[in-house]
Amino acid sequence: MEVNIPGTHNLLELARQDRKAGMNDEQIARLLQDLVRIPSVNPHGNPGTTKTGEAGMVAYLAEFCRKLALDVEIHEVEPGRANIIGKFMSRGGKRSVAFAPHTDTVSVAGMTVDPFAGEIRDGKLYGRGACDTKGSLAAFLAALTNAVRQKDFREGDCDVYFCALMGEESGNDGARALAATGFKPDFLIAGEPTGCRVVNTHKGSLWFKLITRGKSIHAATPEGGENAIAKMAAVISSLPRGCTVTVIRGGAQTNIVPDYCEIEIDRRTVPGEDHAQIVSDCAKLGVEVQEVRDCPPLFTEPGNEFVRRLEVASEMPLTDAPWFCDAAIFAARGVPAVAFGPGSTAQMHTADEFVELEQVYRAARIAERFLRDAGSAHL
Repeated sequence: MEVNIPGTHNLLELARQDRKAGMNDEQIARLLQDLVRIPSVNPHGNPGTTKTGEAGMVAYLAEFCRKLALDVEIHEVEPGRANIIGKFMSRGGKRSVAFAPHTDTVSVAGMTVDPFAGEIRDGKLYGRGACDTKGSLAAFLAALTNAVRQKDFREGDCDVYFCALMGEESGNDGARALAATGFKPDFLIAGEPTGCRVVNTHKGSLWFKLITRGKSIHAATPEGGENAIAKMAAVISSLPRGCTVTVIRGGAQTNIVPDYCEIEIDRRTVPGEDHAQIVSDCAKLGVEVQEVRDCPPLFTEPGNEFVRRLEVASEMPLTDAPWFCDAAIFAARGVPAVAFGPGSTAQMHTADEFVELEQVYRAARIAERFLRDAGSAHL
């Protein structure tokens, strides 16, 4: 089935070209425009648009991968929201690596540029997801396209998975679903804007809700009630180190003593911290704990052979990050994983989100060098 998405280019014809032909910089830019022009806003919270979900991206990417002669599987995670897995099978098949960028973006509410135009100005491509993380999607697809057209790579011994994952922005749902199937490549690269550096360690994140309850009464006689907000104020002042209160809700109207209050907490962690212990410490404050969602910290050994080869290809030293991403979900199940991709964290989730195209081109070249090295060298 042909995919016809208004406003996109006919890049799917690339796979019909001579097998030695690869994607050049102009084609990579056009591919990224295609991806930005396909809305894939995460529906959680206030998306700022009715164009939510990853269905359009799944359709486009599935067709792109099929035209590259990859084996394609689509795994629905939530109704209308799926992961897409494309697999290139080498002749030898002794090892496997996975590219794992996510397809969802954050809300477009408040954006000052057209979120779905893919406008190019002064070497920058603008739009929601251009930086986080459709730049990585385009770079990885270009690297894979160019690698599989080379005979020495096809006849090597490295299988490659292209895993486009849903739901990263609301709790790593796509990564969790794929990891739960037992998916275990020898190495995984999560696509994130790292400035083309390799992130082998990052903070974890623990999200949870604390609830206090009281007794409602007319505010003219507050002594007869029990103020849940006042209780919560005492809880907040006693929270364990590092807990950041990001949302608070409570009360019905001005003249009623509130019988309910809740706060939401974002607790960033480092390797070695116990998430269960953090929750337990908060529960000791006499509150209810609900809706725990967590992403563990990431630490992948810098001496891992795949990490070293990607570091060499990037020509920059390994680095760390304060944010979390899908890499940690796979690492927690024993898959050596890192984050890598074009773009700056300063442009993630911004009103005028953009990515510098030179970074996207560079990321594609690095990823291709890494693939060809992994496919030909004896690790």
